[in-house]
Amino acid sequence: MAATLPDYPILGRAIDGLSANEIGSLQSRRLVAMVNYVHALAPFWRRKFDELGLEPGDIRDIGDLGKLPFCTKKELQEDQAENPPMGSYVCTPPAEWHRFLTTTGTTGVPLRRVYSKRDYAFAMQRFEAPDSVKPGEVYMLLGPVDGLIGPTTTFDGVSQNGGLIVPAGRLDTRAKIKLIEDMRPAVISGTASYLLRILEVADEIGVDMSRQGIRRLGSVGEPGVAVAETRNRLRAGFGVDAITDGYGMTELFPLGGGCKGSGDIHIGCDVAATEIIDPNSGEPLAAGELGEAVFTNLVGDTQPLLRYRSGDLCRLATEPACPACGYAGPRLAGSVQGRADETIFYRGVKVFPTAIEGAVRALPELNHEYQILVDGDGVLPNLTVRAETLESAKTLGAEAAEALKKRLADGLKAAIRVNAAIELLAPGTLPRDDAGGKVRRVVDKRNRQ
Repeated sequence: MAATLPDYPILGRAIDGLSANEIGSLQSRRLVAMVNYVHALAPFWRRKFDELGLEPGDIRDIGDLGKLPFCTKKELQEDQAENPPMGSYVCTPPAEWHRFLTTTGTTGVPLRRVYSKRDYAFAMQRFEAPDSVKPGEVYMLLGPVDGLIGPTTTFDGVSQNGGLIVPAGRLDTRAKIKLIEDMRPAVISGTASYLLRILEVADEIGVDMSRQGIRRLGSVGEPGVAVAETRNRLRAGFGVDAITDGYGMTELFPLGGGCKGSGDIHIGCDVAATEIIDPNSGEPLAAGELGEAVFTNLVGDTQPLLRYRSGDLCRLATEPACPACGYAGPRLAGSVQGRADETIFYRGVKVFPTAIEGAVRALPELNHEYQILVDGDGVLPNLTVRAETLESAKTLGAEAAEALKKRLADGLKAAIRVNAAIELLAPGTLPRDDAGGKVRRVVDKRNRQ
């Protein structure tokens, strides 16, 4: 008899009422089932177990999670290249594949992902937003839809609830703004960078985005709204209080989001087990310590992953339960803080782009665009922050410009604990992404020879 996973119930809001002990028991049952399932059906996982001399029976509860091998995106990319089309970690036959998706490819070759009908339905129901749009309301997706789990499930979920979903990803920014004026969506969603780009272009053409009837922003794909200064700019520009920060990975599963009273990301404890590790040693870190988030699928029958290294830098919240909603499961404090692959090791100090973002966007004379340039040799590199002034700051005199550079330099020193060179640029100097995708802020030109 082929290995299978149980049909897990949708717990909905009941998940908020589970105690820590109940969560541990639930996760233990699901982890043991998942370990036995992937070992029976996926050659990829059998090889990794064999390399460690590990048997499925060695995993008895969630406390044994650390015995399992890590996996990385690079491993999965290589496995799919060697075992096309879906890799040797796929656990179901093609007849059961229902939805084909891919990752963005910002960190290499896109990973192919298939969902079974059961898993896709589970994801849709598990993360149905209680304040989603209603019949007669409009939800506009500003970025690309095809192939990504978040926008795809949003598209289908809004349609199921009777709202009108408007995919605007193929339009240029001015056309999107015109569509917002005409359709007056209740909710718009995109990356934080692109939402700021909407505000920039709207200001250029004389459109007040705070008067378009938008009641909520959805931020996806970037840690932008975790930065208070970015969140404040979005709230002021769109005239909204509610900004939701959704979190998930196409290769893994939708994972969670924030509640109305907290900026923390609530990870569905029934969906994935969460760890924070030291990115270099792989050792676990305590709540409150910044490290790399690692996730293990507790549901998902097609391409489930064990101890998947996300590359996202996060902290687990230290309070035993969310003060706002009572959720006792894992929470990423203040959302995602950045990417491990974008962390800059500069003269002995770790520099996180989100800290630079906060310093730039705290100054009202600067617009939202910035770039971080690292060049020179690998021993004594140079760090330069390039920031654009607002249109109204074009007429800055030399003295005012120097004063602005000093304020930014002081803000950066306080945020990242090192000195950075400052370049003030005219508006429109840095490249924009009008497709609504993720923005890479770090340009590393160091000579490492």
